[in-house]
Amino acid sequence: MLSTVHSFSSGAMGPVASLALHVAIGGYLVAAILAIGALLLPNKLKMAAADIAGGVSTAALAFFFAARFAEAGTQPLGSMFEVIALSALFLALAYFVAMTLKRLQGVGAFAFPALAVIFLVDYLFAIRFPPGSQTGPEQPLLVVHIVLIVLSYGVYFMAAVAAAMYLLQERQLKLHREPRWTRNFPSLEALSRLVNTCVQIGLPLLTIGFSLGFAAFTPEDWAGLSRNTKVLSGVVLWIVLVGISAGRFTGYLYGRRHFYWVLVGFFLVLLTFVGLGLYTAAQAERARLEPVAREAR
Repeated sequence: MLSTVHSFSSGAMGPVASLALHVAIGGYLVAAILAIGALLLPNKLKMAAADIAGGVSTAALAFFFAARFAEAGTQPLGSMFEVIALSALFLALAYFVAMTLKRLQGVGAFAFPALAVIFLVDYLFAIRFPPGSQTGPEQPLLVVHIVLIVLSYGVYFMAAVAAAMYLLQERQLKLHREPRWTRNFPSLEALSRLVNTCVQIGLPLLTIGFSLGFAAFTPEDWAGLSRNTKVLSGVVLWIVLVGISAGRFTGYLYGRRHFYWVLVGFFLVLLTFVGLGLYTAAQAERARLEPVAREAR
């Protein structure tokens, strides 16, 4: 696995960007281990250590994108691998912004492992859609569209993390238990506010992003919409956010229902993104091999 990561990153980008990417991925793995350890063994490990490792990783990932944009222009925004990596950057930034506004203990134990898993899954797309295999958007509206869409993913990720923590803690309280791993969780009220705030921020960001993107679409973009994994998963996320907002407004999503639907929506978006990405990759590979098979006959 490590040799595959090294050969991929070394061949697809410059040495400075490659080094920054290695530091970011390794740092998030370390932060994930430290965060889980701090949750399970609060007397021996502190979440601050995970935050430091995660902060260094986030800075390295930001430097990676600065290097990539400097050497390749907007091309990284057309790469499946780098769009997912950019999503991870915004997820990390959303986490640190949320922690700056209000310190919520224990969130890092969910956020950092998720970031590490995102990069492991990302390499599934790296083999199929390596950086440089696709051109990036040239229109400024499309660049802003992609950034806003990715930012909305980051905000919704924080909502899903807070919803998972709310349901876990609420379940333990109902059973009159207080496991060691829930002692550093934020209060139910704080988690509920975080979920609601993230949904309220994510929906306008996604709506504006879609409006700008669709305004800049060419006839070719509209024709290929059914094969555009990033747009289709974004549409699923928009439907999820609208459904959650409508459910809260009408009173249908009350109590735990609200938080369950946030999690269901998150996994639905994730399955759409990964599933469609792998399906599109398989179709592209089949189209590439068909001429070879015909020649062999």
